[in-house]
Amino acid sequence: ALFVRLEARQRAPMLGLSLFRNTTFAGANVVALLVTLAMFGVFFMSLYMQNILGYSAVKTGAVFLPMTVLIILVAPAAGRFSDRIGSRWLMTGGMALLVVALLLVSRLGLDSGFWDIFPGLIVGGLGMASVMTPMTAAALGSVPVAKAGVGSGVLNTFRQVGGALGIAVMGAIVAAYVDLSGGRPDPAAFVDGFQTALLVSAGFALLGSAVAA
Repeated sequence: ALFVRLEARQRAPMLGLSLFRNTTFAGANVVALLVTLAMFGVFFMSLYMQNILGYSAVKTGAVFLPMTVLIILVAPAAGRFSDRIGSRWLMTGGMALLVVALLLVSRLGLDSGFWDIFPGLIVGGLGMASVMTPMTAAALGSVPVAKAGVGSGVLNTFRQVGGALGIAVMGAIVAAYVDLSGGRPDPAAFVDGFQTALLVSAGFALLGSAVAA
């Protein structure tokens, strides 16, 4: 609040608050915050796979490869498609796919395997790819060329804040279910917390879909 107040009084502010008068720019930044906030729930899967399923660090990383490859392949195509039809519906649809992905992953349990994880990663990869490039195009396309650097910096800041909030919120939810007084956490309690955190993440993604629409 203090930062915003000081910036509003500066003759040459570091962050031009007038940029947020553009609803497209403001909406794209809110979506950036919510998509990273929501998707950091998925990255708690690394703890789930190693602590519950007994995967090694290398195997855990390999499990995420399908999602990563999909993002690499689909994101450029999503960017080209957004140039034709606009970013709005791609972001809305992408966030909706993330809701589905998080709900799928929230069903994982103590005895799940790779093929239980796989559908959520595929849907999540498609959702992320459909959101990220159009979101960037929407944000930067709505600011003057002279302010493109500032706009890009603001967008990345919102992404980082969303990620930090995601770690804090999802970590707090999981921690509320896990009792460490006995040393190693109870696997069933960890899974309960993990599933709840993913459902909350799905709620944030649903909110992002509504904002994008």
